[in-house]
Amino acid sequence: MNANNSDDAIPAKQPASLKSGGTIGVFAPSSKIDPEDIERSRLHMEELGYKSFIHPQTYETEHQSAGTTLQKALAFQGLWQRKDIDALWVAGGGNRCMHLLNALKYEPLTRGTPKPIIGFSDATTLLNAVYANTGIITFHGPVYKNLHKYNPKQMEHLLALIGGQEDITYPMHSENILKNGTATGPLVGGNLSLFQYLPQSLPGNFYKGAIIFLEDCNEEISRIDRMLMHLRQLGVFENCAGLVFGEFYNLQDTGRPYGYTLEDIIQEHTGNLNIPVLYNMPFGHGENLYAMPVGAKATINTDDLSFKIDGKATA
Repeated sequence: MNANNSDDAIPAKQPASLKSGGTIGVFAPSSKIDPEDIERSRLHMEELGYKSFIHPQTYETEHQSAGTTLQKALAFQGLWQRKDIDALWVAGGGNRCMHLLNALKYEPLTRGTPKPIIGFSDATTLLNAVYANTGIITFHGPVYKNLHKYNPKQMEHLLALIGGQEDITYPMHSENILKNGTATGPLVGGNLSLFQYLPQSLPGNFYKGAIIFLEDCNEEISRIDRMLMHLRQLGVFENCAGLVFGEFYNLQDTGRPYGYTLEDIIQEHTGNLNIPVLYNMPFGHGENLYAMPVGAKATINTDDLSFKIDGKATA
């Protein structure tokens, strides 16, 4: 089973590499943030050789949210425009990042050299929206508040990815394979409960010909079933080059037992596809979160158990 990226894939634009000594701009597009975690991560990144500027918006509060949508949009656009900021890092997850989709101005992002944007979970919407609207590669990786407790091996992998190292690879074993095959295409995806809304919200069929990666946490397994069915009904799975399912952490099965396992559900929704399907890969809300560059060209080959980024994700 072989699949390749579509001829009409979005032309990817590499952001500048984040090197040691660079300055990270931190902002909070989702829920409000505990300053103690931010400070611990700031000190940790300082030890690794990186400076951090914590935007004042990071500590704003409106109900559960880190301030208003306008405050978040201004923080993002402001950090992007500052010449002394080399990368934008999402402070934390939660809720309401999707409200930014209609508040951001995407055209200014295309001027000059793009900057890396790193985050995950609720930031799935922001990462894919920037790529779909501009072609700029973004990075699905740990939120800033968790960097002080991030796995050192995975931190090394992340810094190599955003630092310009070529041919980044991901751990893969035979038990990760649900369907054999090869695939090449841009990576898109993230948190399933957010990603399910994006095919109808973002422009240009950004998922077409892509390798889609998905993970989730704390969800009812019946809801996971409905989300995958929704994407299947939209034709997303039929138009992608490959599927990579990560770790689905702390799934729930409350009330009357659902009876189907996660693997049962994935097999049901992908059984008719002629593409490679990987399962339980090391990214998600649990112990593992290997970073994925949204928009970068990747290749899967189950024959030699390889999943890698082709070339560099940053310039």
